[in-house]
Parts: sequence; structure tokens; C-alpha cells
Amino acid sequence: MMNQIVTLCCLVLVASVSANTVSTNDTDCPKFCPSLYKPVCATDGLNYKEFASDCNLLSHNCRRERNSLQTYAATDAAWCSSEFVENLHEKLGNFKLEVQECFKPCSMIYQPVCVTNGKYRAELPNSCLLENFNCALRVSGAQPAENFRILRDQKC
Repeated sequence: MMNQIVTLCCLVLVASVSANTVSTNDTDCPKFCPSLYKPVCATDGLNYKEFASDCNLLSHNCRRERNSLQTYAATDAAWCSSEFVENLHEKLGNFKLEVQECFKPCSMIYQPVCVTNGKYRAELPNSCLLENFNCALRVSGAQPAENFRILRDQKC
């Protein structure tokens, strides 16, 4: 009988302590997310990370906020799925860039753009050179899906 009373008192004590625990945010952080894989790429301004779903991103950000850390914001999936390469021309097999039909005069103004085709990510000196680059790719037999697009108007 004494064991039951002690157990009951312990349960009442634990219940009262947990009832007085207050969340530091308006809502509690999600602890469990559905097992659905719908990847989300996000950045905290410095790093890129892929989350399994929006719920996982929300949960991660909630914990980061409580620790006064920068949260992640969803961004283009290519940031997480593409490999950064220094020399894009070399990586793609040294196809011929000096194709007469693709020659378009470009300014020598350095305004770097970060480009991607979903598989690779690289920097080009300006957006005009991107058009020449994509044209040369098409002439060499590349599929439209292999064309590069601007990911952002600055360095990667």
C-alpha cells in the first residue's frame, strides 16, 4: 500500500512539473513528421541543406530559433542537387565553344552569374556568355534539358 502511495505522489509531481513547462515559442516544434519524401532545399545564408519534407524543415528551424541560430529558408533545389565545378567546359568534355553560328559579341564587363543544369553548378563571367555556351552545347548535340540556366545573378 505504501508503494502505491509513493508511486501516486511521484506521478502527481511529474504531472505538475510538466504542466508548468512553457514553450519558448508561440507553438511547439513538430517532433514527428510524416514519412513522406518530398525534398526541400534550404539555405541559412552560408550553407545549403536538403530536408526530407517541409515538415522536417519547419521542425529544424523551430529548434534553431530556440537556440538563437539563423533559420533555413527554402530555395531552388539545384543548390542541393548540383555539384559545383571550377571549369565547366572541361567537366562537360571540352566541346567546341568557338562555333560560328553561336558567336555573339559579349561585353568584357565582369558581372558573374551562377548557372546550373541541375547536375552541375558553375560561375560564368556574365549572362551573355551563358547564351553562347548553351548554343555551343546544342550544336554539339546536347539535349535541351542539359542547357544551363541562371541560378542567381552573382557568384555561386
